[in-house]
Amino acid sequence: MDTKRIRMSDPYGQTPPNIYNDFDWVRRHEKQLLEKYGECSILVYKQQVIGTGPTYQAAIENAEQNLPSNVSEVTPIHERLRSRLPFSRIRPTNLNSSEEVED
Repeated sequence: MDTKRIRMSDPYGQTPPNIYNDFDWVRRHEKQLLEKYGECSILVYKQQVIGTGPTYQAAIENAEQNLPSNVSEVTPIHERLRSRLPFSRIRPTNLNSSEEVED
């Protein structure tokens, strides 16, 4: 699929104005986004999800389909939504060779 309206990179040293706000928005709304879309790749532009998919390429294709026809070009951010497992620390028990382990 032709994705000329979705630009995922910029010339070195140039940052689109929406990038920082979009990354911040995703971090603040990560829980709600996971509930709504599940684990997937998302494209966000100006604090709106414009495309989703199981892969990066699928998200770009979905965004291209969702863009209104009057939009000429956007520079969204890409994030991979994943459920984060809580961190747990496992400590080994000290077993002496004389001790038996019961199942």
